[in-house]
Amino acid sequence: MAAALALLTNALYPKMRRIVEKRLQPRRVKVRVPQDVAVVDASNVVMHGPKVGKKGRIENLLVVINALRERGFEVYAIADASLRHKVDKPEVLERLIAKGVVLQAPASTPADYFILSVADREYGIVVSNDVFKEWRTLFPWIKDKYRLVRYMIVGKTAYFYPDVRPKKKRKKVKEEEPLCPQLFKRSEEDEDYSKYYVM
Repeated sequence: MAAALALLTNALYPKMRRIVEKRLQPRRVKVRVPQDVAVVDASNVVMHGPKVGKKGRIENLLVVINALRERGFEVYAIADASLRHKVDKPEVLERLIAKGVVLQAPASTPADYFILSVADREYGIVVSNDVFKEWRTLFPWIKDKYRLVRYMIVGKTAYFYPDVRPKKKRKKVKEEEPLCPQLFKRSEEDEDYSKYYVM
């Protein structure tokens, strides 16, 4: 009986050890948010990272929108009226506004109010690196770490913190192509540095 017990213990020990080690390893936490709506602070995203001269990159906005769509979010990108003067490719921004992909706040009005209002009504997440300090009394939920999602763009890949996904993906009417796919074609010399980035 003792020999059978010893044999069983020796057979199970490596498996049990692997299970325990796996449980103790730090895990990437994927947060499931209740709604499938993401509201993007377009001006904040465009001005993120290195500039083209003194102007922000429209490519940043396309990277973030495409990344959120791939995860299953319905995306509302809201921009300040003055963004067209601060972006490297204003004609691309105009096309996105004409298609309704980007919504433009009225002139002389803060886009932050509309961003937070849409997110409040739709119970969606807000994608921005802004802290929205002056809006915290009107929108107290902005302090919730799962509703205000931070981002980082590395190469042509967007990373989000926390790593959010909707509990239920929105139903696609038809297969959506990435916005401006020509911007996402890599030349052979370009190295994908995003593969070295671990979150």
